[in-house]
Amino acid sequence: MKRIIIVFISAALLLLISGCGKNNITESSMSAADSTADSSSTVEQPAVKAMAKAHSTEIIDGVTYIDGILIVNKTYSLPKDYNYGLTDETLESFNKMKKAAAKDNISLEIASGFRSYEEQETLYKEYSAENGQKEADTYSARAGYSEHQSGLAIDVNGADFSMVGQKDMKWLEKHCSEYGFIIRFPKGKENITGYSYEPWHIRYVGKKTAKEIKKQGVCLEEYLGVDSEYK
Repeated sequence: MKRIIIVFISAALLLLISGCGKNNITESSMSAADSTADSSSTVEQPAVKAMAKAHSTEIIDGVTYIDGILIVNKTYSLPKDYNYGLTDETLESFNKMKKAAAKDNISLEIASGFRSYEEQETLYKEYSAENGQKEADTYSARAGYSEHQSGLAIDVNGADFSMVGQKDMKWLEKHCSEYGFIIRFPKGKENITGYSYEPWHIRYVGKKTAKEIKKQGVCLEEYLGVDSEYK
């Protein structure tokens, strides 16, 4: 009888010890899990913050604005009846830049400013007939996809590839951001903009944005996080 009681007590003690062990392991595991979760949250937080700044897109009367900036390229078009000429701000800023350039003995003139849908259509057809559509797409926009129709773009002193490297083009690239313009199709960004390097084609975006784009060394597509491809 005594032996049975001793065996019973021993079994009970074993169960009690085993139970305490399980509780300790469970608590320890939960603490580790909580610690891991906290650590994971800490690691992921910077990534969450990095994703917080997203580009805002707004379409008003068929015109697309990214972060408040009107965008026209091979992806984003303008309505056929968008026909307002060069904006006052664009023209005023160009004239200020022209006067500043003259002080450095550099002459800047508007070779081509606003172009309507119909004018761009005629021009593009001529280029396509002359060099084929594939080639024309590297230097001319299809009707409705031209920045010239936006009234924010200007071809300065012509639109000829022989102008690359000329002193007026060098001055333009160096100083245009001071007046709110960017070289719209910069060298080395052809695969992103969809167009050949054009040192004469400037686009008005405002001084703050122009200076930031130049500082970052990016094109407008990169700055706004958009592509430029005919769909």
